[in-house]
Amino acid sequence: MASEVDPTEDDGHEGFANTLRAAVFGVQDGIVSTFGLVMGVAGARISAEAVLIAGVAGMVSGALSMGAGEYVSVRVQRELLEARGARPHRAADPVRAALANAGLFVLGGAVPLLPFVLLRDLAAVTVSSVVSVGSLFLAGAALTRLTGASPVRSGLRMLVVGGGAGVLGFLVGSLLGVTVA
Repeated sequence: MASEVDPTEDDGHEGFANTLRAAVFGVQDGIVSTFGLVMGVAGARISAEAVLIAGVAGMVSGALSMGAGEYVSVRVQRELLEARGARPHRAADPVRAALANAGLFVLGGAVPLLPFVLLRDLAAVTVSSVVSVGSLFLAGAALTRLTGASPVRSGLRMLVVGGGAGVLGFLVGSLLGVTVA
C-alpha cells in the first residue's frame, strides 16, 4: 500500500525537488523554444541577422514569460495551501523557482542560438541542430543520476520531444518562406 504524502510537510528535499523541476523545465524549454524558433526563421531563408534577432528576442521574452509563469504558479500553490489552513514550507518558494526557470531558459536558449553567431547558412543550421538535440539527450540522461531511471530512455525522450520542435519549426518556416517570397 502506497503511503500518503502530506504536501504541508517538508523533509528537506521538497524545496530542492521543486527548484530542480523548475530548472529542468527552464533549460529544456529554453532549448526547445529557441531551437524551434531559429529553425523556423532559418527555414524561411530570410537572413542570418533575422535568425539572430528572432532568436535573442524569443530567448529573452521566453525567459521572462517562463519566470513569471513559474512565480505565479508557485505563488498560487502557496496561497492554496494557506487557504486550506496548511503552513507553506520551503518547497513553495516562488522566487527561487522563477529564477531557476528563467535563468536556465536563457542558458538552454543559448545552445541553438550560438551556432548562428559563429556560422552562417547550412553550417549554422546543421551545428545548431546537432548541439540542440545532443544537449537535450544529455540533459535527459543526466537527470537519471537523480531519478534512477534509464539514461538512454530519458535522453531519448527529451531528444524526440525537443527535436520535433526544431523539425516542425524548420518545415513551417520553409513553407511560409516560399509562400511569402
